[in-house]
Amino acid sequence: MKRIHRIINGLIAALTLVAVSGAVAWAQEASPPPGEGSQLPPTDWGLQIWTLLTFLVLFALLAKFAFKPIAQALDRRGESIKKSIEDAEKQRADAKKLMDDYQKQLADARNEAGKIIEEARQLGERVRKEVVDKSNAEASAAVQRAQEEIQRQKDKGIQEMKDTVAALSVQIASRVIEKEVNEATHRQLVDNLIKDLSKVQRA
Repeated sequence: MKRIHRIINGLIAALTLVAVSGAVAWAQEASPPPGEGSQLPPTDWGLQIWTLLTFLVLFALLAKFAFKPIAQALDRRGESIKKSIEDAEKQRADAKKLMDDYQKQLADARNEAGKIIEEARQLGERVRKEVVDKSNAEASAAVQRAQEEIQRQKDKGIQEMKDTVAALSVQIASRVIEKEVNEATHRQLVDNLIKDLSKVQRA
């Protein structure tokens, strides 16, 4: 604001100088031409005084009614510009703070998402391992039961075969005791035993 006042004062001084110079020039032009042999033109001091008084009155009126409102308007304009700059700086600071908060929230969200993804991966790995272990255990149990069942069936078949062989042996022995055993009878008994064993194996 001091600079504006200095500019206004400089303009006033320049206007004063221009007005005084114009008044003097005009007074010289209005004076009658000098006579022959005259070296200096006559000066109209009254006209110059009135011109100067008129300028001073006009200058005083302008200073009282014009310069002060102009200076006040310039001051208000300067304050408005200063306030606008301060508001812009405040808005820029607020925007920077909001951007920093947004960046922080974004980083936190990314970290949280990374944790959730890692937890989901670990959970999936645990579930997969549990399913594989359970399947292997069930398969092993099924194989064990199948092997036990095969062994029982095998033992049962062997036992049945032994019982059948024992029964046939008893029958053969009783037949041998009942009749005399010759070569033909012996062959017949052996053939019958083989046939009975074949029936047992097919069953």
